[in-house]
Amino acid sequence: MVLSDLDQGQVGCVASLGDQTMSLALKRRLMALGFTKGSEVRMVRSAPLGGAVQLKVRGASLCLNNRLAAQIHVEV
Repeated sequence: MVLSDLDQGQVGCVASLGDQTMSLALKRRLMALGFTKGSEVRMVRSAPLGGAVQLKVRGASLCLNNRLAAQIHVEV
């Protein structure tokens, strides 16, 4: 399952970031934001029409665009 598929209030644990095509710089940036393997992520809400998602990661509130959230794989 990918992060953008979580329902509002649902929690998942990060399993992997992107695929072979995701740049190393982007992976490092996501990891710096707290998206490391096993970290817990809660879906706070998602914008209508698939614009962006608001997430809670390690006590911080973050927003990602939906396309980027779809590249983060989570386990529920």
